[in-house]
Amino acid sequence: MFQHTAMAKASARISDSKVFPFMGEDPIVVQNLKNVAQAFVQLHDKRELADDDNATFWTRTEVLFEVKTAVEAFSTWSTIRNENIAQEYLVSLLMKPRG
Repeated sequence: MFQHTAMAKASARISDSKVFPFMGEDPIVVQNLKNVAQAFVQLHDKRELADDDNATFWTRTEVLFEVKTAVEAFSTWSTIRNENIAQEYLVSLLMKPRG
């Protein structure tokens, strides 16, 4: 059901103001949503690297940085999760992009 690569691509599109101009939305909520989406992309990329590259050594500092990113994203999400643009973002994670 969850296709993480497609979800990461949808998250990356959130930062494109041509695709998502977010006209009339609270700029703080928009920035928070973009931060959550950016964290998803970053964490997805790191997870893919960890899955695919057994030669990469992760230092404690690097791992703690990624954990901090996830914690901050969840904290930020809790402040915006009830906003319409946040709910639309969730739907976008499950939709297949149109051609």
